[in-house]
Amino acid sequence: MIALLRTEYVKAVRRTRTLVVTLGLIGIPVLIVWAVHTDTRHGDRGEGGLFGIARASGLLVPAAVLDVVSALLLVVIAGMFAGDTVAGDASWGNLRYLLMRPVPRGRLLLAKVVVAATMIWACTILVTLAALVAGVVLFGAHPVTVPSFFGFDGFGGFTLSTSTLLARLGVAVAYVAFGFTALLAIGTFFSTITDSAASAIGATIGVYVVSEILNGIEQLRSFRYGLPTHYLSSWEPIFTENRYPKDMLVGVILQVVYAAVFGTAAFVWFKVKDIRS
Repeated sequence: MIALLRTEYVKAVRRTRTLVVTLGLIGIPVLIVWAVHTDTRHGDRGEGGLFGIARASGLLVPAAVLDVVSALLLVVIAGMFAGDTVAGDASWGNLRYLLMRPVPRGRLLLAKVVVAATMIWACTILVTLAALVAGVVLFGAHPVTVPSFFGFDGFGGFTLSTSTLLARLGVAVAYVAFGFTALLAIGTFFSTITDSAASAIGATIGVYVVSEILNGIEQLRSFRYGLPTHYLSSWEPIFTENRYPKDMLVGVILQVVYAAVFGTAAFVWFKVKDIRS
């Protein structure tokens, strides 16, 4: 299993797309932080959300950037890694040669899923670190005081120390990265039922786009609670309201459910699939 993982990691890291993704995940956060820093109108707009207080400390800027990129950019990247797990080798005609080795199909698929998950976590961490470095350079590292009118505290504002900000930033990164578990499972399933990586990636991203659209329709009421994207932003109150919402736990459970359902379906299908590519 270790040798198999090493082979898959080497393949993933050496691809040109990995270099392109890495450069993008460093450049885009830096650009966003620079735009926030040069926006002299910021204080006059009364902007809410994380960006409303991001300029107070470079330790809070990464949370604001993470909120932005997790809504689309990281979804596309995670969908790419998820949809390419099996279909990528199939589209190149390499899959049947991989299976000629004395390696069970289930173990091969598990190795590919582990590598894809690692890449998704690495991308989430990288984009946060890039924003953190740029934020500290441009805004410094200071504690943040959130006023009561922003945090809806009712008893005055609250202050987040530098250590608290770093700890909660770690929680946010872990929650966002884990929030793509359902996407990984769905993408892996699509990747096992098609030999086209582009189709698997497109279908995976499409599911999340549709989920976001449906999640924005309030008339759907409780139906939205079962959508894979409904709880993706549940971590924001740890910065804006100084509390850990229960929705974070529900979001984790929902991701586990999706992973169990689509992960099992992917393994079952891949074991009986007739490999011709």
